Amino acid sequence: MFNLASRLFLFVYLFIFSQLAAAVMVEAQGQAIISNGDISAARQAAIRDASQQASMQAAVYVSSSQVVRDGILEIDNMQISTLGQVSNIKIIDEKVVGQTLFVHIKADVLIDEGCSNGVSNSYRKSVAMTAFPLQHLQQSNLGGLYNISSELPAQLAQQLNSGSPVSALNAGRISIHPNPQLAPVTQLDDGSLSNLFSEAGQMEVNYIVSGVIRDITMVDPRTHAENNFFIDLYNRLDYKSRKHLRNFTLDLYIHDGFSGHLIWQNRYQTAGLWSLDPTIKTGFATPGFMKQDYGQKVSALQKQMADDLNQALRCEPFTARIIRTQDRDIWINAGSQQGLKRGDKLTIYRKSTFYAPDMKANSSLDNTRQTLVIDDVQVSTASGKISGTTESYNIRPGDLAIAR
Repeated sequence: MFNLASRLFLFVYLFIFSQLAAAVMVEAQGQAIISNGDISAARQAAIRDASQQASMQAAVYVSSSQVVRDGILEIDNMQISTLGQVSNIKIIDEKVVGQTLFVHIKADVLIDEGCSNGVSNSYRKSVAMTAFPLQHLQQSNLGGLYNISSELPAQLAQQLNSGSPVSALNAGRISIHPNPQLAPVTQLDDGSLSNLFSEAGQMEVNYIVSGVIRDITMVDPRTHAENNFFIDLYNRLDYKSRKHLRNFTLDLYIHDGFSGHLIWQNRYQTAGLWSLDPTIKTGFATPGFMKQDYGQKVSALQKQMADDLNQALRCEPFTARIIRTQDRDIWINAGSQQGLKRGDKLTIYRKSTFYAPDMKANSSLDNTRQTLVIDDVQVSTASGKISGTTESYNIRPGDLAIAR
């Protein structure tokens, strides 16, 4: 008993310590101009300034691509972003000097470790949620889950669009897995995923999310195949028994929307009680489906999928397609909707095709070392300039501007 209590105490202690260790106490100063005598508005602005300073002090991430030219190190495309979340702000001191309000605050800064691959941009990435075909179509007969292939990605798209930095497009009628048993698809010689990928690629999205539902059968297939009337009746009355468990297995994939490369995949599995008569057809994600323990387990797994997709996409580069070039000017198909601002910097990559010794064509992205500095932002487009000319670097429409 003592050993168990000791373990419990150690667990609680380590948990509390880990939470405290993630937060850093920081003091910082901020200031703001007092307009029209409005002290309250100036105070809020000064606190925001101080909070930003606190975040910068606690955790700053600097990303850059370095280039050496003529023996001189040049820093190209440097971007700085804070990785701290500020909370528990307390004002230590406040004073007015002339028309400026100064505040001195103390705050907790929770440090975000960021992405292990160094990606730090916060642009809103676009995603197409394509169909999740069933590997064995006959498995949908139980419960009439015929709409699962299109409804499941539609629900995931809705979850991703609810307060996440991802803009998800419901493309549940398009499948890039014509043969689910062979998924995930691989690149064809021209760099595309499949003949159907061209249709998904026309959506102009950064990433393609797809999936294959591998299994939705009963754990014990004899549950609905019992010929003995009394045993069948007993099975129905014993509706909470494990013999009513139903499987759910799905493989989830993320492909790059421009290159077609598979960049992430994961398998999800759960099981829940399905106690309905085999003749009842609820459909997927209906009220009748959600009343089942199986429906609730699948719904919980969906939330986990959405969280994992958010995390995986957060740590992927932001890519925009070049739609027009002229001298030093470049226009891209992304704008304020994606979070672009004047002064933002993106690196230009040129798409090219090369041939392997076996004469198979392969697509690649070549870094031109040219930085596009945004100087005009519209809702869905933006434009800027590079230091050289687009002709000298052979930059054309269809090439890419990437922020890592």
